[in-house]
Amino acid sequence: MPKAIAIERDQQHKDGKTLGALHSIPLLAKDIFVTMDKMETTGGSSVLIGAKYDKEAFIISRLRQAGAIILGKTNLSQWGMARSPKCPSGWTALFGQAVGGFQESQDPQGSSSGSAIAASLNLASGTIGGETCGSILYPAQRNGVVGLKPTVGLTSRSGAIPLNPEQDSVGTLTRWVKDSALILQVIAGKDEDDSASADVPFEDVPDYVVSCTTSGLEGLQIVVPKSAYAVADSDPEVGVAFRDAIETIRGLGATIIDGMDFEHWRPSLGLREDLFGDVLLREAYDKFFGGLVENPKGVKNISDLIEYIKREPDELYEKFGAGWFESARDAPGNSLSKQVLDVKARIEHLGADMARLLDSQNRDLLLATSSTDLPLDLGRLPGISVVHNSQVTKGPNIPFTITFAGKRFSEEKLITAVYSFEQATKVVSQNKEKLIVQPDPSLLDFTEQSENKL
Repeated sequence: MPKAIAIERDQQHKDGKTLGALHSIPLLAKDIFVTMDKMETTGGSSVLIGAKYDKEAFIISRLRQAGAIILGKTNLSQWGMARSPKCPSGWTALFGQAVGGFQESQDPQGSSSGSAIAASLNLASGTIGGETCGSILYPAQRNGVVGLKPTVGLTSRSGAIPLNPEQDSVGTLTRWVKDSALILQVIAGKDEDDSASADVPFEDVPDYVVSCTTSGLEGLQIVVPKSAYAVADSDPEVGVAFRDAIETIRGLGATIIDGMDFEHWRPSLGLREDLFGDVLLREAYDKFFGGLVENPKGVKNISDLIEYIKREPDELYEKFGAGWFESARDAPGNSLSKQVLDVKARIEHLGADMARLLDSQNRDLLLATSSTDLPLDLGRLPGISVVHNSQVTKGPNIPFTITFAGKRFSEEKLITAVYSFEQATKVVSQNKEKLIVQPDPSLLDFTEQSENKL
């Protein structure tokens, strides 16, 4: 089917009848996005094999309208890493374990792991992922690609398997920043089926591609929190690499602001409270399973799903359990209960810490290593990770990335900063040579040609 579509798109191109900015561009999507074709949408579990949906995911329809070819779905951490802390990153019961290409049996890290691996291996011109808390930025870091996690609401989540409707975001994983900007240009915008998109402060989507300028860092005020330095310096190699990145950024015209830190947020200190997310996950699954047009396995809610996992041998319940699902099932109250709303208020206060830090002296962006635990999820904030060099955090030959983050709907400023840094370093070109796993040679001509188009 994708081959037939590709032939049709190429003929349209020859006839001067291009559909849009992504005409003939091959893309892969995380297996949480509904496609109204022969591809299944499973979240990595056989419970959804044969399930039918009433509508294609909004962003998939946008991509098709722009002429993109959806080649297939990528593996993930099962159910967006919502099932159990024992489940490995990149593992699903349906498709097994995905591994990165830079190291033998490499942990791909994060829920959108398959999308990041596919981008790093040049299996498509770009990939689509989803993030609640680090699910784009972390695998982008580990697999040496650009990860763009937009502001919650800028890209619609309708037609995607949910995790936390207050924090879920749809973004991109690509080799180059401009590729992510071009895809974002297509998928951003309001959708009446996603209430979060009502927060979008503009009717016409900004020109993110025009934001890709090599002078993008000139004059920007960039805060590097004390806690980000502390995380970087916990590994001497990372500390050196991080400071080298900072000097590059300074050399490109930005002012680096040191000596400041978050008012309340402290990375990796367990400040996130689970109750709010547990309740929202349970309610989101009630709505998701209840909305299926066809539901062959008869699972109606998270309790049914847990029982399915227990009785289906391939789900490996004895090995991995379903601890987070069980916590969601047993969480007290609902999303309107006072106890839950109190938790929501506390985590939103923490999430506002980054905006407070930037607003305190009218700063533009924040910078940290991509391994730094930032409250982007709690503040519904955007971030972009970009490769710096091949320094390591957990083994040789693992890419090192930095993350630029900003206030809500600051994607234009983020893209211009990250593009400027990327073009000054061009590290992504070096990373291709460091892969120990190479894609099928028969795919190279196709993807390299499409990359030139993108």
